[in-house]
Amino acid sequence: MHLFEMHLERAGHSGLFFEHRFRSGTPAILDATNCDNVATCGSVTSLASGEGKRMGIFDSLIVAYLFLGSTGGGALAVLSLLEVLNSPRLAARRWLLPAEFFVRAWAACAIVLGLSVVCLLADLGRIDRAFFLFAASTPSAIAVGAWSLAVACALSTVFACANMLEMWDLREKLAVPGGVLGVLIGVVVVAYTGILLAGLPSVDAWQTPLIPALFVLSGISCGVALCLGAWAFVECRAPLMGSFIALSRVDSAAVAVEAACLVAYVAWLFASPTTSQAAFALVAGDLRWPFWIGLVVCGLGIPLVLEHLLTFDNRRSQLLWVALFVLIGGVTLRYSIVGISAFDITQTANLADTLALP
Repeated sequence: MHLFEMHLERAGHSGLFFEHRFRSGTPAILDATNCDNVATCGSVTSLASGEGKRMGIFDSLIVAYLFLGSTGGGALAVLSLLEVLNSPRLAARRWLLPAEFFVRAWAACAIVLGLSVVCLLADLGRIDRAFFLFAASTPSAIAVGAWSLAVACALSTVFACANMLEMWDLREKLAVPGGVLGVLIGVVVVAYTGILLAGLPSVDAWQTPLIPALFVLSGISCGVALCLGAWAFVECRAPLMGSFIALSRVDSAAVAVEAACLVAYVAWLFASPTTSQAAFALVAGDLRWPFWIGLVVCGLGIPLVLEHLLTFDNRRSQLLWVALFVLIGGVTLRYSIVGISAFDITQTANLADTLALP
């Protein structure tokens, strides 16, 4: 089942046909026209080719969308804040950055947000379904997210064009009001990708505020990583390297708190019999390699070490490595969190029967 179709059904748009896709490649169609409870629809478990293979309710497009949307939102928030700090009205010397950086960083931000929209539309399957995201009859996370993503794309494009076309007067006028708006919209985009999952009652492993917290911290960290990657290609780096050393310290703090939240989340999973199966899959089962190697080692451990050791020598490669590992961690976090839905009790009929749950 498509994530966005589930939320659209909850918002009152019926008549959709929800499609489950299985690892075996065998599709099964569920007619959800008369489904009154999307949680029930979302918890339907089907068997592919009689082999008993389980599959969660998401595919790679959703993982890509959650990652790109969160990274783009984080970059929008970070860059907007830097625009405010670099505006002539404030001119915070510690955060003074060259125009070349903003040209590259805003272009990357706009591209990432644009790709997230492409993934969203591809997952919906039909362009006309996107209309319901903006015309939902009742407020929902997906509706707020759709509007905030649209504003984020527009704002990042305006800033990117203003910098690339050297429209300095426009940029100066936009710096403070546009920057403040960008920070707010960026935080909303980052937060709602986590709230989107936590708002689906059909997966017990997501019913915790730790999911939005993890996504917010990871999104901000990935946004900073995008900025660090752009900074690596700026020629006049040396005199202003202190700005990005300070920014890397902010990222280190976000990564450290993210690691603490991840530990708390895994502990929370193990604490309940309804989520312990998902926890086992995460740390010792099918998801153990992306979790330990991709997330814990590459996404959390290595960036903390590299950011602590940043120097003026060979700084280009250092910044690129930091950005790469943080972004790898961002992808694997969302892959792992989405992946445990396949092992959740609500998606696993045999486990539900064993525990005698209604």
